[in-house]
Amino acid sequence: MTAAIFGLLGVIVGGVLHGLVSALLQRSAQRSDAEAGTRLVRSELVFFLAAAKRAASTSLGDLPQLRLANTELWQSNRAVLAKSLDNAQWTQVALAYAYIDALLSLLVFEPDGKLVAWRIKEGSIAAKRMISPLQDAVKALAAGQDQVEITDYKYVPDPDSPDDADRDLIKGAGGIPPDAFPR
Repeated sequence: MTAAIFGLLGVIVGGVLHGLVSALLQRSAQRSDAEAGTRLVRSELVFFLAAAKRAASTSLGDLPQLRLANTELWQSNRAVLAKSLDNAQWTQVALAYAYIDALLSLLVFEPDGKLVAWRIKEGSIAAKRMISPLQDAVKALAAGQDQVEITDYKYVPDPDSPDDADRDLIKGAGGIPPDAFPR
């Protein structure tokens, strides 16, 4: 009888330990996915922020990086971020991507590879309007990050465009290191 009780207790303790370990591993995997998704989406936002700032002084037709621009990182990490971001962060990031989608909908190139004049005009307006929401979204994704790593390999600063505020924002959001900025 005593052996049966010890056997039953062993099964119960083993089941509880297995459940705890499984829960901890699952929580760790979810946290890791959320951090990776945040970094990836943040780097995509920094890319679009740089493009929007550049569009303020350059015609959209002269920005070749926008020809193949897409929101692939946002699309693939949206579900993970929906679980990990609070409502304020989610709203800021979703709003930024609404502006990005509006801009991308205007970037329909003709067979000769050029944009029609009205698309350039409307795209420039959209690019100027999206700067502030993009900055807010980048800040929202950087908030609460204890260890910010350099993860943005798509952004190369224009020597004339970044001011001190942009440098601080990009550095704090996981962009390129400040010593990589051209002087």
